[in-house]
Amino acid sequence: MAHLPPPPPPPPPIKSQSTMSYINPLHPPVAASQKSQFSSLGGAVQPNAAQSASSFISPFRRRLPQPPYTPASKWRTATGRTNQVHSAIAFDYLGYAKQGVPMREMSTRSTVALAQMIQGAGDAVLAHTGVARITLRIIWPGYEHVEWARSIEINANGPITRAQLGAIISQNFARYIEKTRTEAARSSEWHLGSSGIRFEHMVLVALCNVFEDVWQADVAVDLR
Repeated sequence: MAHLPPPPPPPPPIKSQSTMSYINPLHPPVAASQKSQFSSLGGAVQPNAAQSASSFISPFRRRLPQPPYTPASKWRTATGRTNQVHSAIAFDYLGYAKQGVPMREMSTRSTVALAQMIQGAGDAVLAHTGVARITLRIIWPGYEHVEWARSIEINANGPITRAQLGAIISQNFARYIEKTRTEAARSSEWHLGSSGIRFEHMVLVALCNVFEDVWQADVAVDLR
């Protein structure tokens, strides 16, 4: 049996105000044997340890453990649709599978730049849902007491694209971090702030439909 060639060398770091480096979207694609086949919605929002550890090529990248949103009202929980109707919307660099895209890139790059970097950047990813808006919920470990629910218009100026949706989600997380600055973290492992996890560490992997019109971001943290 022929041996596969060794994987390509790591790309050079992208210089910025942070010392962090990212996968270079213009680098040759990763070998198929290195690509994750992880696609479960339940695992994406609330992964087990094996999935969280093996889903990413980078050894520095970990998936954020999140409980799926459930309404406070027992009546809504009992009568609402809790099963997934719409499949998860993935965010990936061209040539990479299920590795995610750093939120800093999604929120600062132009639409033209993202079209050259992101797989299916111009796809109208929510057009098939037939709804005018969705609700984005953020439930961060240790900050469950911080309420974050924001409505996203998906047909305001024509069907929203994958790149536009990724930018909006990323901007929401940036604002969420601002809001939590005055909040006490109940988890030291996932603490947000200058001495913990910062916006430049956050990676958007997918957007998952968790309850009726409520969606949550599948997020990874990369501390390189």
